[in-house]
Amino acid sequence: MAQPDEFGSTPVSEIVHLDSVVIPAPVDARLARSTGKRRLYSVDTYYRDSWEDLLRIGGSDAVGIAARHAFLLLKPDAVVRRRLVPALEWLTARGWRVVHARRFRVHRWAVRAFWQYQWNTASRDRREMADLYMSATDSLVLLLRAPHDDEWASTILTGDKGSSDPARCRPGQLRHTLGTLNQQLNLVHSADEPVDLVREVGICCTASERTAVYRALVDGVDAVDGALDLARRMEAEHEPLDLSLAGTVARLAGRVDGTGERALLHRRLTGLLDGRPSDWRELITLADRAGVALSRWDRVVLGTYLLVPTLPGVVPLVPDASATGVAVPQ
Repeated sequence: MAQPDEFGSTPVSEIVHLDSVVIPAPVDARLARSTGKRRLYSVDTYYRDSWEDLLRIGGSDAVGIAARHAFLLLKPDAVVRRRLVPALEWLTARGWRVVHARRFRVHRWAVRAFWQYQWNTASRDRREMADLYMSATDSLVLLLRAPHDDEWASTILTGDKGSSDPARCRPGQLRHTLGTLNQQLNLVHSADEPVDLVREVGICCTASERTAVYRALVDGVDAVDGALDLARRMEAEHEPLDLSLAGTVARLAGRVDGTGERALLHRRLTGLLDGRPSDWRELITLADRAGVALSRWDRVVLGTYLLVPTLPGVVPLVPDASATGVAVPQ
């Protein structure tokens, strides 16, 4: 066998491919459609830890428990835009029952864990912006029981949630109702399939927390009142913000006067509303040089509206159903 090189890297010829890996516990075909996805998740420790806990608590009904429930993450932009309570109202009006609610701070490691199998397509700008806005506040995690059990709850919610692209959202869908702004500031994330619910509970929860979550799913508790109380408390912890590009530009432009770089910054900002292209990093650097302090959310708004999110010609390891608004292919 070839030895690692001087940097400690294993030669490409010695890298073990997934086809050669001994899978300790194959993912049940009733949890995910795609064979490729099941193979990836079978060696994913977030999924394996969480599935073992669900098996321990749910026993022979573990697959059914995962299938009957959905995972929804209400992100920091939903918190500061006061969209948590409206989201819960949308859910309950459509027959969804909240069985568990908790707050969770999505740090940079969790950001990469959530989108591990899609972000081989993500640009550096998109990754850095996600780090910035996903960690800005706690997020609200909801575990939901579907209105009916004739199909996967996760698939129902993913379809009803709407696309991550605002142009593709339709009236009545959750993101359309809440007012999604762009492909990053889209307010919510949901698990696409039962296997994703299991894995994402594994990301958000410690072993003892997973036990509490899965016992709640087994018991079928009604946690909507507690969820509403938690949502109101989380919203009250932060000043309400307008994260639209127009609102942010108007607020910043109103603080810029004078000549030189401040005048240039004013022209660059107002030009954004006319569709004039601009690089978000250059714009933020110009603001720093002009002595105009930008908040975290100012930077997030400028970055998420102006960045190029994906690398051209790169296909995700696992397609994201909400990116296109269609089900994950077989």
